[in-house]
Amino acid sequence: MRSAALWARGWVNLLLACSRPDLELGDPMAIGRRQLLASVALTALAAPVLTKATATRAAAAEPGAAAVPGAAATGSGPLFMQIVAHEDDDILFMNPDLSNALADGTPSVTVFVTAGNATGDPCATVCWDTAGEPLRTWNRQMGAVNAYSRMTGVGDTDPATDEVGHWTAEAWTVAGKQVERYVLKGRPVHLVFLNLHDARLGGVLNGGTDTTVVPKDSPLSGPSTYTAADVVEVLRQLMATYRPTVLRAQDELPDRRYSGDHSDHVAAAKFAGQAAGLYGGNLIQVNYRDYNIGDAPVNLDPATAGAKGVHFSEYAGHDHSDGNYSALWFSRMYYRWSRGTSWAGLNQDGRPQVFVVRAGALHTYWRQADGSWGGPLRMADPGGRIAPGIAVGTNADGRLEVFARRLTDHHLLSLPQAVPNGRWWDSWADHGNPNTGLGNEDQVGVPAVANSLDGRLELFVKNGGGGLSGIRQTTPGGVWTGTWTDFGGTDLQDPVTAIRNGAGAIEVFAATRTAVLGWHQSTPNGAITGPDPIPDARPASPPKAALDQDGRIELAYREVGTGAVLVSYQTRPGGPWSRTPAPLGGHGGVGEPAAATLAGRVVLFERNAAGGVSTTAQTAPDSGYGPWQDLGSTVLDHPAALTDGTGVLHLFAIGTDGRVYLRTATTPTTFDPWQSLPL
Repeated sequence: MRSAALWARGWVNLLLACSRPDLELGDPMAIGRRQLLASVALTALAAPVLTKATATRAAAAEPGAAAVPGAAATGSGPLFMQIVAHEDDDILFMNPDLSNALADGTPSVTVFVTAGNATGDPCATVCWDTAGEPLRTWNRQMGAVNAYSRMTGVGDTDPATDEVGHWTAEAWTVAGKQVERYVLKGRPVHLVFLNLHDARLGGVLNGGTDTTVVPKDSPLSGPSTYTAADVVEVLRQLMATYRPTVLRAQDELPDRRYSGDHSDHVAAAKFAGQAAGLYGGNLIQVNYRDYNIGDAPVNLDPATAGAKGVHFSEYAGHDHSDGNYSALWFSRMYYRWSRGTSWAGLNQDGRPQVFVVRAGALHTYWRQADGSWGGPLRMADPGGRIAPGIAVGTNADGRLEVFARRLTDHHLLSLPQAVPNGRWWDSWADHGNPNTGLGNEDQVGVPAVANSLDGRLELFVKNGGGGLSGIRQTTPGGVWTGTWTDFGGTDLQDPVTAIRNGAGAIEVFAATRTAVLGWHQSTPNGAITGPDPIPDARPASPPKAALDQDGRIELAYREVGTGAVLVSYQTRPGGPWSRTPAPLGGHGGVGEPAAATLAGRVVLFERNAAGGVSTTAQTAPDSGYGPWQDLGSTVLDHPAALTDGTGVLHLFAIGTDGRVYLRTATTPTTFDPWQSLPL
């Protein structure tokens, strides 16, 4: 292994040259993963997730699903499926999530929808002649093969070497179409190539047809012709065959404020979403931003970014046209629809309840009076797929109400309990869109909610113009105003967070690419004013607000360039802010922290760089924070936390098997083991 100094020099050289194949991962945790992976056999598919408990999927595939030739990464336990347009999209935009899962031995299937035939050696720049398509397509396939060999620890350190010797390749008929499938020997890792033409996928989505490229030395007997329905059906049957627990896909609705995206990226994401909706079941979907992450703050620490670059260099040896611009994306990974950390709430009697979006529908779990957990219950049909980011509010009479963003028409919705602690309504309230008629309705974010002092719920969202908008109940627990108010602001990043401070006034916070902005009620129950900047904030994530015992707000977020956690805090309830945020450090990772209060102490949680959960807590009420503790596990994205009516802290996370997992604590630093909720 290389020294820290060589590691740092390697990262600089990687950014300059995009090729340092001789570097090894210098992270002891990564080394341990590689050693572990060496002992994982293809049949060891029930890989531990969080604890040794695993989920068991149905023993038989759906009737009509494709028969899988050879040994397949199917069976019980977790399985990731990635659906991407091009052979480098997963490496650039889904890492380090992808490489962490592969290094942990989690079974994985990646589906590449296009042949990527517009680039790839010997095409030094984008080229469209058909004569070179078979070779360029094969080159990009070999780039993917090399990268996956390296990410799973079986490849050599020469990116020019074809790692095909570690793989078996075969033709496979799925839904009447021939695809190519590469299987990594001795590892539960599959690559599936559909080979539609690069830059034509949007045309297929919009009603056209395309005939596939047959790569050099391909086992295929000939090309296949696809319509949009064919693409969806092939993807659906792949899901029915492999039975993934998690689907990773690209961005079907890019943020138009920033760099444009490739039409193939958008089309592949939409095809994946349509197929997932037809497949249904317990599938958890995670979408990733693509080209426009280059306009967002750096949110990966240098070591993680360096490892991502090393993995990409294995691919780039077969597609040199990428080498000049891809380094921009090594240092970033962003989710398109953040799950956020507010997907749990408390019933009137203090029992916790959590809400999870599966295949675009909302499911809930709740603790019962005897301490066991009920659910999952699929809640009322929202009238279209909803984004994963759920907010939970509590009405003045104790009834919970959940808020969502519908992806099909971009409306904000809510679903309340019919009675406290009990059943839910069977239809959602539609709150419309703050940008109706402005042409940017599709750019609104996911919801955040808080209570005014008089009990009225107020709903906030990043609007289509990049500012903050909100609506409120006219009376506590009553109807909503229906008219959205624009509170101003620009460049807001999704999601926002809202809380009521110790002086009884709501405050709302959002990160921009360079600052954190705050809005507040000038008096309890009054109008929202702002925005005002939080002093010296340097965010690389949305913020999360928590309340000190004395009523001051603690605002936690990631630091740009390091991924460390920073905390800005009020000097008195509802008053001014600390001039400099407190650096808390942490164990790396991306995305907003989660927060809860236990015994008067704020407890923070992060999804760390290894894909697990780490925590820190105030050493006493209203004071500084102690050391970080790694709680282990491997989780998908962002945890949620709350303290129930008996004073027990509950930490929730979603595992790679799609289950909801739980740890509890009666002190801020001592947690019971992970336990899984029913699936």
